[in-house]
Amino acid sequence: MQQRLSVCVLQLLCVTWGANGGNILVWYTEGSHWINMKPVLETLIDRSHQVTVLVPSTSLFMNTSEPSHFGYEPFNVTKENMEDFVNDFIHFFIYEMDHMNYLQMYIRYIDVLRVQVQYSLKYLDAVLKSETIMKKLNEGKYDLLLADPIYPGSDLVAEILGILLVLTLRYSVANNWERYCGQLPQPSSFVPGVISKLTDKMDFSQRVWNFLAYAVQDIMQECFFWTKLNKYYSEFKGELNTLD
Repeated sequence: MQQRLSVCVLQLLCVTWGANGGNILVWYTEGSHWINMKPVLETLIDRSHQVTVLVPSTSLFMNTSEPSHFGYEPFNVTKENMEDFVNDFIHFFIYEMDHMNYLQMYIRYIDVLRVQVQYSLKYLDAVLKSETIMKKLNEGKYDLLLADPIYPGSDLVAEILGILLVLTLRYSVANNWERYCGQLPQPSSFVPGVISKLTDKMDFSQRVWNFLAYAVQDIMQECFFWTKLNKYYSEFKGELNTLD
């Protein structure tokens, strides 16, 4: 019995020695999306993975000086009024939205969306058009790229590096990102869209409105966000390309 136990222990040790952690690159994000991702990164490190986080020089929440078990790969972005945009974005969702009718709310959201896509494209330029950053990423020998797709571009970088892409998402307006990127079931009859002002307890008329809200917000995203990103992808790759 003692001899069998010794053999089992040796087999377990052999399995442990053969389990090597992966080398993971993490796409930048901000705010609650970053807060949501940090526990995931800590868990990956506890499981012997190496984690490196891409972080822009203008980041407000990703503090490279705070103690952490993961490394950072900073990239430079032209100094803009990012803090003003984030404050404006948060102020709209917390303080303004509940006091607006739907028309006012959507017009205001379009303004926010236009600014967001401008920043997204500048961040993409800072990574993809930097020979220094792309050289470092290629030399990093990463196994996969982990991303919250609320800030786009991770799929393009993963394709260029030739590595796997894994998505984790906090939330998006009208669950648009979830349906485009994750292909998750989001039936509009049951799941209230963000900024729809609805809850999961809806009567028939509210479910109808939620369905229409999904459609309206999808059109807004397509016109003011996805179209611009599709154009950027096509120009960068030299071929017609779409995110969806």
